[in-house]
Amino acid sequence: MKWFSALCFVCLSLTQSFASHEIYTEAAKILETMHETHYDHKMSIDEKQGSYSLDCSGFVSYILQKKAPLALSVLPIDKHYTRVRAQNFYDYFKRLQKESTFTYWMPILSMRELQAGDILAWKYDPSLQKKDTGHVVIASEKPVLEEPNLYRIRVIDSSNGKHANDTRAKESNGIGSGDMWFRVDENDYPIGIYWSSKDKKESQHPIAMGRVLKNL
Repeated sequence: MKWFSALCFVCLSLTQSFASHEIYTEAAKILETMHETHYDHKMSIDEKQGSYSLDCSGFVSYILQKKAPLALSVLPIDKHYTRVRAQNFYDYFKRLQKESTFTYWMPILSMRELQAGDILAWKYDPSLQKKDTGHVVIASEKPVLEEPNLYRIRVIDSSNGKHANDTRAKESNGIGSGDMWFRVDENDYPIGIYWSSKDKKESQHPIAMGRVLKNL
């Protein structure tokens, strides 16, 4: 199964263009030019003023709306909600893993295949009674294998908490960039999360990864 997934990835790479660079470039542009940001489930954006109040899924959705609107349009939306949430990214990426043809997205099945602009999403178990359904981030570089089965990767996200080497000021939240660690299984698939330090307790939530495809 592992060799088949790798073969599919190579074949797709030869026949399909990716929008990862555009996604990363827009995220990095916002990070560099913004003047004010807050983590908030109610989106409020004034691009001219450089003001962004949004949560993790709002941030990623905003970038997709600008750079890949068709990719955004196929993501599921929960009943009684008007926009995509973190768990919807996870659910969609997970479903992609069972498909053989791809139009707007492709699944990433190995941590080493991630590149800048790819998206990682994880889903919280409802029994945890968290306010958020999960979290979603944009990779800003290829993962670095620091230890056996442990990758460090720099991400861009909108968060209420900070990662390692984070760009957000001490008492601030919202859009920023920082380092995270992901533990992988024998197939190089992520199964554990270290939010801000690999020396702290590992969090285990179901994780899925996706890449936006260009539609020429």
